[in-house]
Amino acid sequence: MLFKNKKIRIYLCTVILMLFTFEGFSFQWVEKGEAASTSFRFVVMGDSRGASDGINESALRGLMSQVKGLSKQPAFLLFTGDQVMGGSDVETELYEWKDIVDDYYPMNKIYPALGNHEHDETIFSNVFNYLPNEQLKGYKRTAYYFDYGNARFITLNTERKNSDGRYVSPTQLEWLETILKTSGKTHHFVQFHYPAYPIGAHYGNSLDRSPESRDALWGILDKYKVTTVLVGHEHNYNRRTIDASFNGNGYQFNNSIDQVTLGGGGAPLTTLNKDPRNVVAGPVGKFHYLVVDVADNTASFKVYDSNNNPMDSFSVTQSEDTSETMQFQTGSKPSSNYDGAIDTTISQNSPAARYGSLKMLFVDGDDPNGSKQDKNVLLKWNLSASPSDKKATSASIKINVANPSNNLYYLYALKRNWYESTASWEKFSKSYKWTEAGGTSLKDKDDKVMGKILATTTGVYTFSLNADGLAAIQNWIDNPASNYGFIVTNSTSIDGLDFHSSEADTISQRPELTVTFE
Repeated sequence: MLFKNKKIRIYLCTVILMLFTFEGFSFQWVEKGEAASTSFRFVVMGDSRGASDGINESALRGLMSQVKGLSKQPAFLLFTGDQVMGGSDVETELYEWKDIVDDYYPMNKIYPALGNHEHDETIFSNVFNYLPNEQLKGYKRTAYYFDYGNARFITLNTERKNSDGRYVSPTQLEWLETILKTSGKTHHFVQFHYPAYPIGAHYGNSLDRSPESRDALWGILDKYKVTTVLVGHEHNYNRRTIDASFNGNGYQFNNSIDQVTLGGGGAPLTTLNKDPRNVVAGPVGKFHYLVVDVADNTASFKVYDSNNNPMDSFSVTQSEDTSETMQFQTGSKPSSNYDGAIDTTISQNSPAARYGSLKMLFVDGDDPNGSKQDKNVLLKWNLSASPSDKKATSASIKINVANPSNNLYYLYALKRNWYESTASWEKFSKSYKWTEAGGTSLKDKDDKVMGKILATTTGVYTFSLNADGLAAIQNWIDNPASNYGFIVTNSTSIDGLDFHSSEADTISQRPELTVTFE
């Protein structure tokens, strides 16, 4: 019997070899990526869709042929989204794309991100059914990670929307932080389709449509000092360094991390640049691919056009991580015995009432509705377990929202030694009154905003403390007697925010302070 199809012959030979191996020897399947190698290569490209339909097959095959011709072959390839044009026949197009790519590399070496042109999560997950499934519940195969050698590779879904536009949801942010924190890897490469900081045709219409969410995302990437961020969507090559000059919305970036845009896999090219700030390469309107060589702590990046001409090169060396991260949450962290978190609500409408035992916290600038009376929240964590030989470099607070709000709330440091069981609108303790009822005078609180809360959906919400908030945390660690915690307030708000307190029955729903030290 003659098999003319090359792939069928290879498949049959593989099956025969496996059967032979099972018969005579103990068989063990070893995936190359499981090796503890600290020296390997991978390739990245994106946006291989056609101008009006399907795939730009000639451009994609040209780039894949160049990659296949490299003297050192990649262990795998990443694609930053918009593999196809999409539309009603997106499923057919994705299968056609797989057939093209499979002519060069087996599909289990291809790791794509979901783009806006193949936006259907179910179809994408069904077509790429070899990708990790439900690593983040509810996201199918559109948010996933895998480890190779001394690196972790993370793919995010930027197709979901809030009221502003596409964003990375709080649920996805929490998952991202968890898999970065627990990684134990030297390098972290994060890919997603929409740029966090676009420069050209999609400026103002990418993740920058939702700047608070975008900065929360970058705050996590900066906190864990990822090696690089790989995106697509803008049809050119450009590299932009995101650093402290991009601080905003209460987030402080302490590192310089490159956002590398790889949108030249076949889509119509553009060199538009509306925001040149910190753009260190490009935009270059050529079809291209990126080769990354990892060698121990250093990742070297080289970008080539479709004729193998160099377009850009740079390297990132990760220093040994000496950081230490601690969480503070009643009944859980740093240990199950921790009871150093206190919180309460104080209400202008019930000035003598005490709410320290409630399982929920309420902040509002208009409660009851139309009264313009305020509710404020007081929060405090005992930080005595913090390391004495290191300094705080970042801090964030996680809350679990029961009733979201479309209004901003602000975090300030308090100056009064309040008590959870006796604090009220009138008094900060049983015997002593606030200088001004409600605790918002400058004798009762600091004048600097230390963090902002914009929790528009229910569930987990994490926000970072800014430089002033971080300084307050460090001061409280150095001088425990000055730790009076925070007040959350906004007297102009008309949409209240409710979240679980440290008395909540479910431990994971209680407010949690995270501090990273170096």
